[in-house]
Amino acid sequence: MSLIPSITTAARRYLVYTALLTGGLAISALFFNLLLLALGYDQQSLHLPFLGAWSILGLMHSLPAFAAALSSLPLWWLVSRYGPRFGLVGGALLAAASLLGMALWPTPVSMLAWACLGGPAAVLFQVSAAPFMMRHSGPHERAMLFSLSAGLMIGVAGLGSLVGGFLPALLGAWLDVPTQSAMVYRSTFGVAACFVLLAPIPLLRLPPDGAVLPETPTRQLHVGNELRKLWDFGRAALPFVVSPLLISCGAALLIPFLNLYLRQRFGAPDAALGFIFAMIGIATGAATLLAPWLARRFGAMGSVVLTQALAIPCLLLLAVAPNLWLAAGIALTRAALMNMAAPLYEAYAMEHTAEAARPIVIGLINGAFSAGYIIGPALSAQVQRDYGFGPLFIATACLYAAGAWANYLIFLRPRRHCRL
Repeated sequence: MSLIPSITTAARRYLVYTALLTGGLAISALFFNLLLLALGYDQQSLHLPFLGAWSILGLMHSLPAFAAALSSLPLWWLVSRYGPRFGLVGGALLAAASLLGMALWPTPVSMLAWACLGGPAAVLFQVSAAPFMMRHSGPHERAMLFSLSAGLMIGVAGLGSLVGGFLPALLGAWLDVPTQSAMVYRSTFGVAACFVLLAPIPLLRLPPDGAVLPETPTRQLHVGNELRKLWDFGRAALPFVVSPLLISCGAALLIPFLNLYLRQRFGAPDAALGFIFAMIGIATGAATLLAPWLARRFGAMGSVVLTQALAIPCLLLLAVAPNLWLAAGIALTRAALMNMAAPLYEAYAMEHTAEAARPIVIGLINGAFSAGYIIGPALSAQVQRDYGFGPLFIATACLYAAGAWANYLIFLRPRRHCRL
């Protein structure tokens, strides 16, 4: 029996939305660092007040996370007030504007501004996706829907990378400019923006899903009570935040620059990078579909800890791989293991959270997954300049190990469950 007919129409429309959004963002992500290199921004620094000079390459990854953190609270409130569909549509529109801006206005300051716009766009998606799926799924198909969504996102990201790998050659021939020129990479961002702009269309035919926190006169008069309630939700959600924060700090040092690592160490061309990241995405997406089976055998959190622990040796092997294709195979295995149980983590957190608190809790979890990116990429760029990638692999492996150990201590050893 097919998986798709067993879920609601709204859930199917959400999956179409996810596929279009992810495909466009995958194309831009593949060439983001390469566009910065073509513009010469990897060798340029920006002087920030009181902070001194920082690499533009690092700031391009760090400032969007900072913008996401600053915008999180008002965006959480907006999604709570107007519903998750509002957040999904708004996030796609902001993401499309970010990509178009970088394609059309590539000066250093404007690039930083457009990149920052991607931060709130990501927050809107992160705080809306899980609540939307919870509303449009029952307990029996919920694990399947979360796994299917995660697998689709990762798989489509792989396909987007595969298609994107051939875009520079096609656009270069059409524009009659060198394949690895800034103009070609800017054009790929324009193509990516078109896919992202199409994403909200399937959701527009759905009726508004309404507020998570209903507006009542009593609620309006007791703002202090609501603030205390939000504080209680946030405090009770802390167990779900520890591991994502540690993993984020490790991932931010290395994962955004894997394409640069493969380009600089092995001289991988654009098409090869597109193929490699496509295979990583497809394999990781397929592995994610095994998450429900893992949950039946090891439990949700047991599956998370097991796959995270197995990914750490792969990360260290990637640092010493002797050739491009062996490195690609190791990177594929690492990504599949590290991400295949992620939907179980989100579903577990949502199942142990009251509906009114779900946007806050999923926002905190995704905020923790993004927190390391506020400073990590900027630090990474400095380390790459001075010492290369070696120290980054070691630091990332240590932080991944700490994240897996934290999950074990919090959720498995005491075998306790928390309900908000």
